[in-house]
Amino acid sequence: MATSTRDRGEATTQLVVLTPLLILLVFLGIQTAIYFHAANVAAAAASQGAAAGAPIGASPNDAAAVAGQTIADLQGDAVGAPVVSSGGGFVEVTVEIAVPRIVPFFPASVRRSAIEPIERFIPESNR
Repeated sequence: MATSTRDRGEATTQLVVLTPLLILLVFLGIQTAIYFHAANVAAAAASQGAAAGAPIGASPNDAAAVAGQTIADLQGDAVGAPVVSSGGGFVEVTVEIAVPRIVPFFPASVRRSAIEPIERFIPESNR
């Protein structure tokens, strides 16, 4: 089967057009995985910090220390220190993690918060 001169180079042109698109799709997949990993690290650190700040007698410093240690254990890149606020019977820990960028239009960081009720002691006679 003979090819005409009009069809010559068609496969090369398709390859030149599709290769950058395929590379972009691969990079988008990798960037998405990196973003969700950073989000999971932030969520885990916030949750652990809030759980550490909830017991009776725990201080906001305890919650911040546990959140920071969790970030270090999971090898996250924190943007600033964990923010701990307590009031109204709850402790809230907010953690922000930097996201390494491969694709330029993805967010540079991800922030997650966790809220836990502060434990309180109620005597048996008051229940």
